[in-house]
Amino acid sequence: MNFRISQYGALAMLIYLVSSCHTKPQKETDVNKLEKQKVIELEKNHWQTYTSIVINAPLEEVWNTLTDWDNISDWSSTLKNIEGERFNHGKVVVSYFVNGNVYETDHNFIYTENIEFGWSDPMEGTFSGLTDNHRFRVEKISDNQTLFVQVDDFKGKGDEISAREVANQTIKFFPTFNQELKKEVENKTGYNKK
Repeated sequence: MNFRISQYGALAMLIYLVSSCHTKPQKETDVNKLEKQKVIELEKNHWQTYTSIVINAPLEEVWNTLTDWDNISDWSSTLKNIEGERFNHGKVVVSYFVNGNVYETDHNFIYTENIEFGWSDPMEGTFSGLTDNHRFRVEKISDNQTLFVQVDDFKGKGDEISAREVANQTIKFFPTFNQELKKEVENKTGYNKK
């Protein structure tokens, strides 16, 4: 079943599902030498969720899998689709899978070929008063290794929830996407055997 919801309704659902109580800010966590997760206070009312993972494959392979919009739902359990004008400053609809349902939100797309894509928009509803700046980025480490970074800045003084609270909740589910991307790319390219 698909639901069309206001922008950031899906994020509200994810935060609600992930946490039922207030959490303390998280310090940097090195899950292993290949993966990082941290919440950073950049300035007052400006918090960043930073996650990264090393993928054993060339940058082009990671980028091609990440931007294969028609097949992203085959390997991602959370991000299901990005439809619309998938170019810089285009209008897109992003589909998320949350609690057994698909939720769609409108975004202004940010896109730089072989570097990053994402969106930066004022948030609505429960998140009113905050701005979101969500990016998916690839960085070359070597010919056969790529750093994948998923980062989201939350800025402003929210009417109902703080930027800090949102950052501390998103850190809980970003790594799932990162690990699924790593598995898909490495299995597809055979670099998981090296």
